[in-house]
Amino acid sequence: MKIAPVAFPAAVMAVLGAWGLARDSALSNDEAATRIAAQLSLSQLYHLLRHIDAVHGLYYLFMQGWIGLGASPAVLRVPSVLVMIAAVALTSVLAIKLTRSGWVGFFAGLIMAITPAISFYAQTARSYAFVITCVIGATLVLVTALRAESSGAPTVRRWWVTYAVLIALSAYLNEMALLVLAAHGVTVLLARYRPAVLRHWVIAVICGVAAVGPLLLISATQHADVSWIPKPTLGSVGVLFHDYFGARYIVPAGIVLCVIIALLPVRGQHFRPAESADVTTGTAGASTSEQLWWRQPGVSLPSVALPLLVVPALLLIVESIVGKSLFIDRYVLYGEPGAALLASAGLYRIGLWLGSATGRRWLIWTPGVLVCVALLPLQIGTQRYFRTPESRLFDLTGPAAFIGAHARPHDGVLFFDTLFRKDRLLYPHEYGNTDDFGQALSPLQSHDFRGTDRPFAALRPLILQQRRIWVVGFKPSTSLRTAALRQQSRVLMSDFTLVEQRHFRGIDVTLWLRRSR
Repeated sequence: MKIAPVAFPAAVMAVLGAWGLARDSALSNDEAATRIAAQLSLSQLYHLLRHIDAVHGLYYLFMQGWIGLGASPAVLRVPSVLVMIAAVALTSVLAIKLTRSGWVGFFAGLIMAITPAISFYAQTARSYAFVITCVIGATLVLVTALRAESSGAPTVRRWWVTYAVLIALSAYLNEMALLVLAAHGVTVLLARYRPAVLRHWVIAVICGVAAVGPLLLISATQHADVSWIPKPTLGSVGVLFHDYFGARYIVPAGIVLCVIIALLPVRGQHFRPAESADVTTGTAGASTSEQLWWRQPGVSLPSVALPLLVVPALLLIVESIVGKSLFIDRYVLYGEPGAALLASAGLYRIGLWLGSATGRRWLIWTPGVLVCVALLPLQIGTQRYFRTPESRLFDLTGPAAFIGAHARPHDGVLFFDTLFRKDRLLYPHEYGNTDDFGQALSPLQSHDFRGTDRPFAALRPLILQQRRIWVVGFKPSTSLRTAALRQQSRVLMSDFTLVEQRHFRGIDVTLWLRRSR
């Protein structure tokens, strides 16, 4: 296999990953959790994971080692960039393995690399880039194992063991990765190998899932971690659609068209399963007769990519509609390589048509190159936006810097609600002049990122003792969603004067001065 179809898309991903990595030194809410967890001792991390975020335990453990290199936002994001580069490279390798075409591998990796959502999570200090890499790796190993079964290779058992390990590793990074097993099951069934092959896959799946059993048991007790997730809406499903197919409307339309072309049974040049591909011609098994890929034995690019694109996302959406909602687009982001694989196959087929119709072989690769070159400038606005603090739900850096610059010794601070206490954990120096007098238990004492607040009866006299109070989170109002916050708001508005307010991404900071009596 030639290096260029893999190396060039990986290099593009490296450039996009490095571009604007610091993001003005702003940390999002989830990234703040990563940084805080990475700075805990092993004992503290163990107690944290017993209460919350068990699903992120392996990633936090890895980051505890990595943070020794530095705790700046850019340094925290480097592992995600590196593994996303690997994910792009593996996608190219998978495309080449399925089609025996370097051009398909080149297009697949490049389309994935320049998809804005991939850059977004490559520059996010969370486990989602790791999950994508492990899932694509497991998919590549699955294809290799099935091929080994078909050829009777003696290494087949080794491949199934590797597959089980990667499935377990993916799930330890995020248990939603187990949904890919349904996609892989469809691929295995479509391949129509002998029953023994299906049995070997099932055994590997059982071993991989069994290894994740402890995590599944612990996370089942931490249902509060996902209780905030709303039911899927057309808007939230639309976000996933753009994650998979691109940011601007003209881009998804073009990518979807290429996907459709890759799936249609068309008389003429067609991608057959690579077991029957014509290796000598280098055209990924071109055939002049009509081919229905779902009726052909063996694994093919459509039989691998389409289930990966559709099945995990569809299962999560359906489950979230009929049961407890777990749908968040990033949980099934690993379906995006399925779109890239199919789009690349569609582009290559268009090139084959043009080359065959005109007799000009250079037209085989021209449509794919032109489309890939056009995709980046068409989405450059979204790529730029994703490298600003405003692209994240919360900006925790701004509030801390503002309070650090303006707080006076002995100022009080109230967090509306406990979610925003993470800011003080993240930037303790900036809050050095303030007293979190509303805190009953610190985050370390409560083994989470929030801590607990005093009941209002105990908190009210403490509020009235303060001269200046900073409120971080929601702006005090009698319409806030919890009774405790409404009660605190009434005290502030009746006995204090609002003297300063500043809005940051997702967070309001207000300063209240007690009225003279």
